Amino acid sequence: MGALATAALAGVLAAGPATAWADEPAEDSYVLGETVNTGTDNGFRGTDALRKGDPHFDWELGRFSVTGYARVEEGADGVPTFVVAPGSGVALRFQLAQDIEALNLDPALSVNRDENGRDAEFAVPEQNLGRGALIVSRAPAGGEPAAPEVTLDFLGGTAVRGQAVDVGTFGEGDYRVALDYELREDVLNLLGISILPSFTDYRIAFSFNVRVEEGLEPGEVGAAPAPGAPDASGPTEPVGEDAEEPAPAGMPMWQIIIMIAAISIGGLMVIRGETRSGGRKRR
Repeated sequence: MGALATAALAGVLAAGPATAWADEPAEDSYVLGETVNTGTDNGFRGTDALRKGDPHFDWELGRFSVTGYARVEEGADGVPTFVVAPGSGVALRFQLAQDIEALNLDPALSVNRDENGRDAEFAVPEQNLGRGALIVSRAPAGGEPAAPEVTLDFLGGTAVRGQAVDVGTFGEGDYRVALDYELREDVLNLLGISILPSFTDYRIAFSFNVRVEEGLEPGEVGAAPAPGAPDASGPTEPVGEDAEEPAPAGMPMWQIIIMIAAISIGGLMVIRGETRSGGRKRR
């Protein structure tokens, strides 16, 4: 194979994994949140599951996880309650797993700067959300929530790929969290200019409660999440008739195209070399 083909192939293989996790979740961490497709410019109201054909299908942007609890109890509504010692709280962290400029190793897919975003659930008015807005609502146990805390450009300015970033510490109370973000897909490029890019909004949202239990020692931590806790591998896929066949694992299409082109170029160089050597006239 020629030098050009070899270099092209090496570049493809050197791209590395699409997802970067610093390490696996600790035994006492509880993963929260599920990614949904919310539509476009509707206040992140939608709740559609990710299916084949969706640019966000079959890969994770990142994970939220909770640590520092003695045990966790899941209510009938599916909302987990983390039990802690008096004076203690739980830590919420977010770990970004993707390069937001080339999601899932696709340079045509990125987190967009949402300049006219809003959140209907939390009454966040239309504004420049940047590359993802993190919204946290805090309320005393069983009480009314305070005004939501909004962190703009969370994915571009706060989150770090491959690192667990602290979102905050949460004592006794009731909490709701949402990460709103918009993806841009540049399907067609002409001379470096994107032609008719498409935009889709997504959301990772969840609720949790924290309760204090007398008699627990400060710093006492449970050994593992309770049965029924979300799987650390990511969102649960639909089952039954609604289930979709998983997308085949492997490299994205653009990598496959580059690899085929590299192999073709190498083969062409070999053929041309043989033709030249075999076509010389005898003197």
